Amino acid sequence: MPGEAGIAQLCAHVSAERGRPVVTAPMDLEAPSPCGMWIAWQDIDVIVYASDTSPAHQDHIIVHELAHILCGHRAVDEPPDQGAVGTLFPDLDPALVRDALYRTAYTDPQEREAEMFASLFLKRAAASAPPEPVREVPCADAEIIARIEATLGPH
Repeated sequence: MPGEAGIAQLCAHVSAERGRPVVTAPMDLEAPSPCGMWIAWQDIDVIVYASDTSPAHQDHIIVHELAHILCGHRAVDEPPDQGAVGTLFPDLDPALVRDALYRTAYTDPQEREAEMFASLFLKRAAASAPPEPVREVPCADAEIIARIEATLGPH
């Protein structure tokens, strides 16, 4: 993925800025659970993301949640609503969670801001990624590949 190095650097930057680790955790999330969530514990930030989606979508979820951290977003409900956190982490003491930010709709301004940040970050990361190496095409497939490239145009 073009964004992997950039995402690792962004996680490291956010960790350094906050003086605490930021860790990502893939989980099997089923509807109606959100596809991602930021959980701010007392001494660590955990970004949970859906493990059963594409790598590109996982990257987007992670950067979206990092955007919430960078933008200083907070849960609308005070104290943090423990519903999804309690469902995903039934053994977790709710007192350990300082904040839990997750939503399933994009009508909230915080969600739109995080979504825009993630989209722009990943677009820039993809644009700055080194080009993929040119692969040899077997002679039998060269004509088909040439027709596909002619149809799709230059990339």
